[in-house]
Amino acid sequence: MSNAPDGGPANRGTPARSRQLVDLAEDVRKVRGDVGRLRTTVGDLAGTVAEFAPQLLDVQRDLLTVRGVVEELATAKAAADNPPVDWFAMSAAEAETEWIKLGDWVHSVLGGWYQVTRAQLPDRWALHRPAFLQVAWLSTSHAEAYLPLSHPNQAAEWNTRWLDAALAKVEQHILPKQCRAVPGGPGQHLVDELDAAQQEARGPAAGGTSPYPNPYPQQQYAESAAARAARSYAQPQHVEPAHTRAARSAGQETIRPDYWGPYFSEAMRADLAWRRERDDALAQRAAAAAAATTDPDADADDEGEAG
Repeated sequence: MSNAPDGGPANRGTPARSRQLVDLAEDVRKVRGDVGRLRTTVGDLAGTVAEFAPQLLDVQRDLLTVRGVVEELATAKAAADNPPVDWFAMSAAEAETEWIKLGDWVHSVLGGWYQVTRAQLPDRWALHRPAFLQVAWLSTSHAEAYLPLSHPNQAAEWNTRWLDAALAKVEQHILPKQCRAVPGGPGQHLVDELDAAQQEARGPAAGGTSPYPNPYPQQQYAESAAARAARSYAQPQHVEPAHTRAARSAGQETIRPDYWGPYFSEAMRADLAWRRERDDALAQRAAAAAAATTDPDADADDEGEAG
């Protein structure tokens, strides 16, 4: 009996074909076993993940807590990098560093970026301590507003409120009749000559020294008799004197270090000289106090040797 050409159940299988079928059946059994074991493994993993899910939530909460602590530490470090400047208690060495930093900031930020005018910040601002302190505070608050971790609102507050408020207080402390901008050079202090004449007329000042002396003189405006007489012959309001027009024009110029720098250096020298004198006096008092509290046992030994 011959085999059908298209195969079929009537055909007799060859030994090779039978072996292939046996091998295939064995492979299928192995695959079934692997699939079963894989299902078991996946089930175990699912159970493990389900067990770890609450623990993962705890880890996430811990990470958030750690992140908050790190941010607090970074904020504290940033604040330490920009501590408030205590101009009242600084030593001469500390003050010298802060003076230089302040001058650089006024030049680069107020002049270079904000283009503050000489009318807003008169050239002799450093010689008027209340005005000086306003500018120093502006510098510190500006650095604080632009720290990496500062909120954007701080920079907005500085630009929209603090800058204008501080310059307004500077204007309160330095009246226009006290300081006048001069085109092409440092501004003039209009009361210098009047004040000198009045001091000479009053004679020597009374003795006595304040326990908290001024680091540098702050001149107050006082109108002399000559000035009052000149004012009585003032020009009509619609005629503006030439020097007033020049001062008003110069006042619109942006502040420049070659205008305010000489007065700034003068104020810094006077302030540092006062601080050095104060530091020396404090050091002498501390040395005297230390000498007065000598070890009593040592004094007794010295007296015994002398006897």
